[in-house]
Amino acid sequence: MIQLSKLLDALPRKTVTGRADQADYADQEIRNIVHDSRSVEPGDVFVALREPSGRDGHRYARDAVARGASVVVKESEERLDDATMVVVPDTSRALGLMAAAYYGHPADGLRLIGITGTNGKTTVSLLIEAILRECGWSTGGIGTLGSRFMGKVLDWKLSHTTPYPMELHRTLRKIRDRGGESVVMEVSSHSLVWQRLAGLRFAAGVFTNLSREHLDDHKTFDAYRQAKMLLFSDYLEEDGNAALNMDDPAYVHFKNAARAGVRSFGLDKKADVRRAGPIGYYADRTSFNVQVHSGPPFKLTLPLLGRFNAYNALAAIAVGLGFDIDCASMNRAMAGVRVPGRLERVDAGQPFNVLVDFAHTPDALGAVLSACREWTRGSLTVVFGCGGDRDPGKRPLMARAASTHADVVIVTTDNPRTEAPDRIIRDIEPGLLSHVRSHIVQDRGEAIHKALSEAGEGDTVLIAGRGDTAYQIVGESQIEFDDRIKARECLEAHYG
Repeated sequence: MIQLSKLLDALPRKTVTGRADQADYADQEIRNIVHDSRSVEPGDVFVALREPSGRDGHRYARDAVARGASVVVKESEERLDDATMVVVPDTSRALGLMAAAYYGHPADGLRLIGITGTNGKTTVSLLIEAILRECGWSTGGIGTLGSRFMGKVLDWKLSHTTPYPMELHRTLRKIRDRGGESVVMEVSSHSLVWQRLAGLRFAAGVFTNLSREHLDDHKTFDAYRQAKMLLFSDYLEEDGNAALNMDDPAYVHFKNAARAGVRSFGLDKKADVRRAGPIGYYADRTSFNVQVHSGPPFKLTLPLLGRFNAYNALAAIAVGLGFDIDCASMNRAMAGVRVPGRLERVDAGQPFNVLVDFAHTPDALGAVLSACREWTRGSLTVVFGCGGDRDPGKRPLMARAASTHADVVIVTTDNPRTEAPDRIIRDIEPGLLSHVRSHIVQDRGEAIHKALSEAGEGDTVLIAGRGDTAYQIVGESQIEFDDRIKARECLEAHYG
């Protein structure tokens, strides 16, 4: 519980009307702050958000009051009986500021590191967490894999990669109360453009890469890029550090947006942190020399696979250098990192490689398949699909990436949501190249079984798109389904 006055103090611009004519309105106790009218209980503050999906919470303000909301935060001045109304310029920003106040501003005592980009955020996050722990920093993490503190899970699953403000600040409070000093956070484009991070300041920010994603929400690639750039223009501390991928075409945009010092990383250009010499690709590791500025190179061996993970490691090193962490400590820390659902091996004694990965964009799928090609002696098979109710323009691009790099392509479902699976697959098919063997197997379990039953010695099977996700979204329902479990069941039936 918190007094309304403390929440109002967090809002620099507001007009209070309605029950504000009662002398003690600011002393009322607030039970919770919610943005879904269906979750309102008596004594709550309801914040009317304008959502990226087009849903406008202002339409549900009266429902919220009927359910017992004592305060409504809005952008319009329409009067509501039986409630205190707080009118603000932007309800999304107001929710972030009030959530911070509700949980006692937990971020004020934390060093925040944010990672944004299309691909690699989770891996970079875990690498940085490992580096900070190696140096004795009490460190937490927030992102796709849930929330963590000192490498141990706090919550397996958060509502979003970057949660809504109440969940976000509640998680920061948990980490702070456990003695946390720093938090590494995956930062999504949605959270930036819809101001879920309002009031937060980051000591370091990472830009991994940029490719086509979320255009169903952002509409254009330029708008998507602009959303990502907000981490560096609006949320980075002026004395902070920006670690930017110099090899990405968007690098110059992010460099110009950054209001802090920039440290570049890359494999192909003369970045501040770069590879020195060739990269060794193996079925269980990646090895290469790292050059930092003009210093002597050092050898880095990662238990992670592929060229893209070399980028991820360089990004983490660039952040560590910003905190004056020595290269030897970073090397030791990264040598033990494993990332669930990212080229995760499934082994039941079979004579071929089976890997599960989260790659669900054309660039990511192409990069992962390229990595697999490096060590595959036989045939390379990929199983993938595309999500329903999402950007249909990327579907043929996924097919082209798959058939450019793989010998066998099996197209199946991913999360069809409310869209017909056969419609999604029809959108995918035009991108398939004619010289590649391709199959349509709508049932994902059957597709995985087909790929594994036809694989032979020295082959590689990549099951892509879902990583460590333990369910499929079909219609409005979540159905239990884990690619790793399904693959192991199929393998154990033959090799167990």
